[in-house]
Amino acid sequence: MLDVTGLLEQFTDPREDNKVTYPLLSLLFMSICGVCSGAETWGQIVTWAETHQSWLHRYVDMSQGIPSYSTIRRLFILVKPDDFQGLLQDIIDSLHPNKKPEDHVAIDGKALRGSRCHIKKVKAMQIVTALSIENRFSLAAVKTNSKSNEITSIPVLLALLELEGATVSVDAIGCNDTVINAILAQGAHYMIGLNKNQPTLYEAVVAYANEKGTHLKHLVSDGFDKGHGRCVRRRYFAFSLPENLCASRMTSIKTCIAVERISSSKHSNTVTSHGHYYITDHNADHPKLASYIRQHWEIESHHWLLDVHLNDDNDKKYEANSAENFARMRRFLLDLVKSKKWPGKKEH
Repeated sequence: MLDVTGLLEQFTDPREDNKVTYPLLSLLFMSICGVCSGAETWGQIVTWAETHQSWLHRYVDMSQGIPSYSTIRRLFILVKPDDFQGLLQDIIDSLHPNKKPEDHVAIDGKALRGSRCHIKKVKAMQIVTALSIENRFSLAAVKTNSKSNEITSIPVLLALLELEGATVSVDAIGCNDTVINAILAQGAHYMIGLNKNQPTLYEAVVAYANEKGTHLKHLVSDGFDKGHGRCVRRRYFAFSLPENLCASRMTSIKTCIAVERISSSKHSNTVTSHGHYYITDHNADHPKLASYIRQHWEIESHHWLLDVHLNDDNDKKYEANSAENFARMRRFLLDLVKSKKWPGKKEH
């Protein structure tokens, strides 16, 4: 297994040879360590490196001293984000040589709101991530651009992964032929939210669920969650759908899972009930249907941690490559933390 510096040394230097003063290995190592230590700007990376220069010298060549923040920033403007993502993913993989086979991969997009600048006419960057539920770290990510959105980005993301036999979960934006066919082409299964963005199919499924689906004989899971003064009961009903009900182009749909969410609060006498619906190519008797739906929200937790603990939404970098590369370092840090089990600490 290669060590981290060994992987960094293999990365191709994007700078012109006659303009190189600081070794690429030193700049990359310094930047990654700085972000992992809490740096949120290029200047903070420099401050961290100045404080830890003797420690850095134990691992990389610091004989040229600490570079300015603009030197680091210029490097990450030149570095292609896809190449950098590959490097970071190689580091994660090298640290987990015995990672579990993928059974469930959750996909969702997240906007970096701070990267929007109306004056410079820069739109907010959005990164679509595939999260391994078994291994608790992201497998790959792609950025959407002005000519694209999640629907067209998800197939690009899927093409980067090996998903044979796994189940891919996506929220309702993935309920279309483009995404479903891309999942099936990988030899994977899907669990996708069904909403009113597919009105004909949605109305037909809801009507069928109310008439024949949400019966006790189809109940596959029933549980309570209590916390913060609330009690939530979730009942999952899984039932096969008739072929003539599904949209003509979505012939792979076999099963619907209807989730009844009943909520009460000690602060109110009101009890609310909401229904949510999901479609899948799994049979109705598959034992993990409810867990695929519940565990999909791990990726929402992943995004919440990026915002609350790593200040992802407030990052105001606007140069396309540098902003994306910095965002990927934050995600790399979260992957490192989430993929470890910390003794005596509650897992989130």
